Amino acid sequence: MTGLPLEFVVLPVLPSDQAEPIARTLATLDPWRTLGYGSEVLTRSLTSVHPDLTRYLACRGGRTLGLAVVRHPWLRGAYIELFAVLPEAQGQGVGGALLDRLEGAWRGRAANLWLLVSGFNVAARGFYLRHGFREIGVIPGLIIPAQDEVLLRKVL
Repeated sequence: MTGLPLEFVVLPVLPSDQAEPIARTLATLDPWRTLGYGSEVLTRSLTSVHPDLTRYLACRGGRTLGLAVVRHPWLRGAYIELFAVLPEAQGQGVGGALLDRLEGAWRGRAANLWLLVSGFNVAARGFYLRHGFREIGVIPGLIIPAQDEVLLRKVL
C-alpha cells in the first residue's frame, strides 16, 4: 500500500458513512481517549457544517489514512482543530505530507498555522516541533483539569 502516491481530498464536511468509522478509531487512541472524547463527539466534529471549517483527507488507494480539520480565520491565521494519522499509516510519512499540504493551502492566505497539542502527547509534540512549529505557551486544564495543552505556532 505504501507504493501508491497520497491523494488529498478537501471537503467542507465529511459524510457520516466516512466520519463514523474514523471517529470510532480516534476515540480509542490518545489524545482523544485520555481527554474523554467519545466517538459521538468526534463524529459531530467531522460532520458539522460551519463556514469556517475545512476538512482535509490524506488517502491512498481509496482509503483514508489521515485527516485534518482546519478553522479559518483564527488569530491571524488558520487553526488545526484536529490532526490525525490512522494507526495503519503511522510511520509512513502521511503526517508530514498532510502538514505540507496544509502549509501550502494556507501560505499566502494566512500569516500563521496554529494548533494545540496535549502536554502528555510527547510524540505528537516532537512531530510538530520537527515540522517547524514553535511552542507559544501552556494552557493548564483547558480540556480536562489534570492535563495541560500546549499552543504551537508556525509562521507562514
